[in-house]
Order: sequence, then structure tokens, then C-alpha cells
Amino acid sequence: MSQNSLKNSLKNGPNEKGYYGEFGSRYAPEILMPSLIELEKAFNSAINDKKFIEEFEFYLKEWVGRPNPLYFAEELTKKIGGAKIYLKSDHLNHLGAHKINNSLFQILLARYMGKTKLLCETGAGAHLIATAAACAKFNLPCIGYMGKDDIVKQSTNVLKAKLFGSKVVECVDGTGKKGVLKDACTAVLKAWSNDPDAYYCCGSTIGPHPFPRIVQYAQSVIGREIKQQILEKEGKLPDAIIACIGGGSNLMGAIHEFLDDSEVNLYGVEAEHSAALTNGSVGIMQGFKSFMLQSEDGSATLPTSSLASGINFYSAGPEHAYLKSIGRVNYTYATDEKAFEAFQLLCKVEGILPAFEPSFALAKTIELAKKMPGKILVCNICGRGDKDIDTAEKMLGDKLDK
Repeated sequence: MSQNSLKNSLKNGPNEKGYYGEFGSRYAPEILMPSLIELEKAFNSAINDKKFIEEFEFYLKEWVGRPNPLYFAEELTKKIGGAKIYLKSDHLNHLGAHKINNSLFQILLARYMGKTKLLCETGAGAHLIATAAACAKFNLPCIGYMGKDDIVKQSTNVLKAKLFGSKVVECVDGTGKKGVLKDACTAVLKAWSNDPDAYYCCGSTIGPHPFPRIVQYAQSVIGREIKQQILEKEGKLPDAIIACIGGGSNLMGAIHEFLDDSEVNLYGVEAEHSAALTNGSVGIMQGFKSFMLQSEDGSATLPTSSLASGINFYSAGPEHAYLKSIGRVNYTYATDEKAFEAFQLLCKVEGILPAFEPSFALAKTIELAKKMPGKILVCNICGRGDKDIDTAEKMLGDKLDK
């Protein structure tokens, strides 16, 4: 690649001030600025430290279980007709989701910085259990912040986190009655501002700079594996890559390696009632500038909902906002109903239990496959559905026995 091509690559990340185009950077209280600057310096040092990277890669292989398979879903392909469907199997990672890639990286970074305590936020609980498990592995205390509603909905993951030794703090909105991922993000940033000796392990490509860049770096292993594996299997790049998006770590991990490959169409699938990139407007909140579901004057976020707690979020990361603004990624949404249908279909025809989150991407993959005969699609199954079976049972009711 020429020097000019490298300069113009979409993979270069933010500029020196932490912006992706007009999006991102540090809209944070002054009390957090020293910690954010310290973090940025440590990150830039760590990724250029051979021993640090070797340790990260060692644990990705030996503890997380990477690389995981790129699986040709032959029965699903036959059932749908049209395009050939491959599934990237991040649900087969240790702990059953993609979140462990990032938690492992950041806990190694926290140790590199000499931090002695980890804070994290979570929606569906995957980031919580990944961080809790990695903290257990490296003997660091963990405190997770989780919305009141999600604690009830994702009780299995809460239990897992506690078994790993994590404390779980219930978070609520201004009414004191409800709480989701947005409220957990607010609470953890407040806690971090009062405890500069702690390390905040952000779970997605959101927040003030450098968090979007750190999470993108950690998760990009997904896309590098997809590229290598699809070239081995098909001898060419896929025609499309599809992944679900809330804050954006899963999608960014899957697509980042392909940003400069213009022949590969990229799709980010939101939940219908939390579709910030599809239906939102530009705003600033919780430390970053992006598209958000917000009131007309930008003073408050709008209510969101989703079958999948992990993508029930009012915004998305700033790099996604930039990729939307230049038209590189197609951002769309799926309904809860279509996602649940896709969830059931994958269970029945492939014997794979996806989490509700990637079921939204799977719904879009099925839709695209019907329109793209002879093409190759890759859908990232970013999590396993163990956490969702109680909800699925309630939704199906008597239909389970038929």
C-alpha cells in the first residue's frame, strides 16, 4: 500500500485530537481529564510494546479460545435460498460472547498502568461477566454497574459475575424506578471521577476519547480472522458483512479490517426502538459527540427499548457516526419480532443458540440473502443465548411443545 493510501485509509482511527470527522473527542468534566490523558498515553505505549502485545495474543489463544470458526451455515443457506451464509462464531469464545476480547485487553492495560481496581458498565451482562472473569484471572477487584431492569432481565449473567467475585451496583434513571444501559454508563463515569486510582473498563466504542479507539483496537481481531478465514474458504472477500450494533463494539470489530475494501458491503443492524444511527440526530452526551435519540433541544435522551438488552442504547460510537456520515456503512434496524423469528430459526436448522443481540443481525442477513443469489454473506454471532432462554420460554409459552 502506498504512503498516500495509508494516509487516506479509513482504518487510521481518530485524528490527534480524538475526532472521527466531527464526531467523538473528550466532552468530559475537568476532573476526568488527567485520567483520560493518562489512559491515552498508556494505550499508545502498550500497543507499541512487543511484550504487552505478545501477552494479549497469548491469552486470546489460550484463555479466550481464538481464533473461533467461520462456519458455513449450510442448512440455513438451503432453508433461505439465495446467498451463501457464513457465521462468525464469537459465541464460542470463553464466556460466550465477543466482549471478552476487549475486557482481556483492558485489564492487561490496567495492570500495565499499575491500577488496582476495575469498574465497568453493562447492558446484557456479557461485558460484566467478561470483565469479572478477567479480573478473577488476574486477581483484581471488579465493580460492575448495571441498570435495574437489566439486572432482572439478565439475572443469569449477574449470578455469573458474582461467582467470579464481582460486585454489581444497581443503577436507575431520574425517576428511581427504571434503569438500563444508559443509566449504568452515567453511574460508572461518576464513580470513576471520584476514584482516579481505579481503571474504567469501557465495554463499547463509546465515551470520551480514547475509549472508542481502545475498544476498536481490542475487538478488531474479529475482522482480521474473518478476512483470513473467508479467503481460505472461498478465495475471495465476502460480498457483505452484517453485525448488530448498540454502542458498536461488535460491529466495529467485525468490519474494521474491511473499511478500505470498497467491494465489501457493510451493515450495522440496530433494534427498532433504539435505532440512533437510523433515526437519531447529532448530539453530545456522556463524553462524546455522535448520533443520539434525544429531545429536540438535545437536553434529554428519548426512551428506548429492545428485546436485546445489549443493544438497547440511545446512541452509538463516534466512529460509527463518521462512517454513517460518509456512507461507508449501511445502518438499518430490525424489529423485535423479526429478530425473535431469526433466533428460533437458527436454533432449529443449525442447532446454534444465538443471543438476542446477534439475532437482529441474523434477521437482516436472512433478508439480504433472499435478494443476493450467488453472493457470500458473513454474519457475526457475537453472543450465545443462554442468558435469554428464560425470556424466550415466556414468549413462546405453549408453542414450545408443538
